[in-house]
Amino acid sequence: MSHYDVLVEGAGPAGATAAYYLAMQGKKVALVDRAKFPREKACGGGLCVHIEEFDHIISNWDDFLESRCLRGIVYGPDFMPVDYVAEKPFFYNIRRLKFDNTLVEYAVNKGATLIQGVAVRDFEIYDDKVVTKLRNGEEITSDVIIGAGGSFDLVSRRIREIENMPMRWKDEDIAMALYFEVDVGREFMDRVYGDERVSMAHIKYQNLDGYGWSFSKDTALNVGIGCPRSVIKKLKKNGSGWDEKQYLLDYVDTLKEQGWFPKDIEVTKKMISGASIPVGMGMKCTVGDRMLVIGDAGGFVSPLSGEGLYYALDSGRIAAESLDTLFKEGNFDKQSMMLYHDTWSNKWGDDLEWLKVGWHLLMVMPNSLIRYAALDEETKEFFTHMFVGSMPAAKIKNKVLALIAKGALTHDFLSHVTGKHQEVPSLTN
Repeated sequence: MSHYDVLVEGAGPAGATAAYYLAMQGKKVALVDRAKFPREKACGGGLCVHIEEFDHIISNWDDFLESRCLRGIVYGPDFMPVDYVAEKPFFYNIRRLKFDNTLVEYAVNKGATLIQGVAVRDFEIYDDKVVTKLRNGEEITSDVIIGAGGSFDLVSRRIREIENMPMRWKDEDIAMALYFEVDVGREFMDRVYGDERVSMAHIKYQNLDGYGWSFSKDTALNVGIGCPRSVIKKLKKNGSGWDEKQYLLDYVDTLKEQGWFPKDIEVTKKMISGASIPVGMGMKCTVGDRMLVIGDAGGFVSPLSGEGLYYALDSGRIAAESLDTLFKEGNFDKQSMMLYHDTWSNKWGDDLEWLKVGWHLLMVMPNSLIRYAALDEETKEFFTHMFVGSMPAAKIKNKVLALIAKGALTHDFLSHVTGKHQEVPSLTN
């Protein structure tokens, strides 16, 4: 029976990052995943600018970077646009097939042991160790187990059971994301999306909560839609025959009409993949005796944008740093493991809560917020940076609320009284 200091269940960005930092510390790490790498993952493939915190990412851009985004265009439900252009990148585009595989390679190169193509079946916590059973019959012991297996992770379920938390995320706290990537050629990409490599979103497309997106890579477009599972279930239940894949195909037709997608490329339902993304502001408790969860397993995803790659990497790093301290002390009980929970919670726990508020505001008054941002540069800048995570949401919430109040007074109340309405600037290519 092999023994490791830490077993990481799941080799996605969160698990691979935790394994990378733990291996750098000299820990003996097992990185276990049911898939064989490289493997694809349903995702928009966008990295928000705070990914620049990670030296091993920004010093190795050439390993996986597809494009740097300097322009964002957001449409409201009535197709009113707000256009934001920056002098330096505020969004980076990658393709998950390559990005995830590269992060695993970084961890292995630092000394982590990759066990791929076999899933974790179960694990047991003892006073002095964790015993993990794989589906191939192998058993592995470790001092600590990290759950990085996504929305319905095994370690996450164990912590939920112990803490008497709901065993599953509520439907309103799960976003269903559908996407596809297709190569459109360099000529189309350069002509339409330009050197700025525009990133685009349509808020509440067809007036449904959520948004559609089109992210420009090198020569490929990543197109998708995200919508709360509760909304999808309600639509399906009413017997209208609503279909989420057809919803995405309708969105593609809209992109074609606007000129953002090649009219000669046919997209079929077979090309579409999907995933469930937790957007419920994180689990109330993410640790137990000798165990903790990171990334999607802990619910670490922006409730506003659905972006989770930064939180995946950062929770992996925080887990490794916390465990480095605990290995020196030799204590792995829940009270000691709370070091990890308190660290991530103090760093961006409040951000996740405020981003949830931002999501509700955007869904309740999307056209108004789009108009306020289109007519005021300060509002536009704050909303953009809150959306992409380059400004901590909890620290700017009062400013954002003040700008919303200013917009309501200036562009709604006074314009109604005076009868004078400002025209939203048209897009320029």
